Amino acid sequence: MEPQKSEAEVALELMRLVLEQAGSRRLTPTRTLALYHLCKEAVAYHPEGPVTADYLEENLRKLLQ
Repeated sequence: MEPQKSEAEVALELMRLVLEQAGSRRLTPTRTLALYHLCKEAVAYHPEGPVTADYLEENLRKLLQ
């Protein structure tokens, strides 16, 4: 049985997927760090929490511009 992954590990996997979808776009180190924190928020999201899908989508769009 596979051990459960930490939120940080899942956030890194999500970040890799986002970067793959971005294709040839390169992010600055500052934007890469911001993307990691955004992915951590997405992983930690609970429906009753303050983070909404619109918030995540809006911030992701800004990062990839």
